[in-house]
Amino acid sequence: MAINVAKVEPTPEGESSAPQPQLTLLSKLARVQIGGPHKTSAEDLVLFTQQLALLIQTGIGLVPAIAALASQLKPGELRTVLERVRLRLEEGVGLSESLEDHTGVFNHLFTSIIRAGEASGSLQESLLRLSSIMEIQRRLRSRVREAMTYPTILTCIMAIVVAFMMIYMFPRFSDLFSGIADELPLSTRLLLASGDFLRSRWWIVVPIAFLAGVGARRLSKTEAFRERWDRLKLSLPLVGPLFTKAYMFQLFSSLGILLGSRVPHLEAIGIARKAIENARYEEFFTNLAERVEAGQGVALAFQECSFLPQTVKLMVATGETSGALDTVMARLSEHYREELESDIRKLSSMIEPIMLVIMGVLVGFVAISFIVPLFKLTRGVH
Repeated sequence: MAINVAKVEPTPEGESSAPQPQLTLLSKLARVQIGGPHKTSAEDLVLFTQQLALLIQTGIGLVPAIAALASQLKPGELRTVLERVRLRLEEGVGLSESLEDHTGVFNHLFTSIIRAGEASGSLQESLLRLSSIMEIQRRLRSRVREAMTYPTILTCIMAIVVAFMMIYMFPRFSDLFSGIADELPLSTRLLLASGDFLRSRWWIVVPIAFLAGVGARRLSKTEAFRERWDRLKLSLPLVGPLFTKAYMFQLFSSLGILLGSRVPHLEAIGIARKAIENARYEEFFTNLAERVEAGQGVALAFQECSFLPQTVKLMVATGETSGALDTVMARLSEHYREELESDIRKLSSMIEPIMLVIMGVLVGFVAISFIVPLFKLTRGVH
């Protein structure tokens, strides 16, 4: 595995030599899970972080900076939260403590880095690091959505075509086909029976489908199922490597930015652990925390991890020895980001022809099941 060891510097967008007169936020696209009728998008949070860093750099205090950013927003979740944060700041509460009251918008990673920046007097640098990593994560999510848009559209088209043929077209010819029922192909008989069942027994199908969905949802929340699924998805063809590299990117980007912000090792491990929801990595974080707590360092836990490449283990050991562990983590994060983006592009180019073939086979199967009986009827007439 060739890893680019060039120094990784955050390249925040939106930074200029003079403060911008209008602080605007882009349209809400990549949404995060936040309660309430108005939800805060990842783009909003990235731009808020970048603009707050810019205002602090120009010498504007926190209270007027937060007030200015809030005033530019449309009514919604983020504006309400920022107004509450401003009130807390006016009461003399620190920024990180004010943000911790709104964990639905600002997660533990965000507030921890802000707290570390406040403690070290480098709040602006912490905000720039945050905006850089958040922008990368937003861009990756956007590319995944773009890659899945085309397959989703094709799947919906296939479902509509098949449902139309089974429920509307085939029943209209059922009486016509009844005269050659013994000569009908098996595929035609199956589609006719399925269509009749769906039309006459839909009141059974709908509740069963609903109950199956509820049951699957509850099963997916059980610990045993989650652990098996977490391990299975890493070994799936095509998408397994994507999951692996996405988790590796989250691992190194979280640890890199936390250690670079001078967050204590144990606290950084606990925060990074919450960012990766996978049973396999939870075991790794447990061992990592135990080793650090015992004073044995980070490198030993990485050496004992079976799924990490040997090159990664060597780089982590070198970084810990040289005191540049955060820099090594940043470089590894950049490496896995590049590989993940490359794999997403490759998968996207592979999915399109695969979906077209599947769609062609499925529609062809339905069409042939419909056309063959018509040919038999035509021969009977002649």
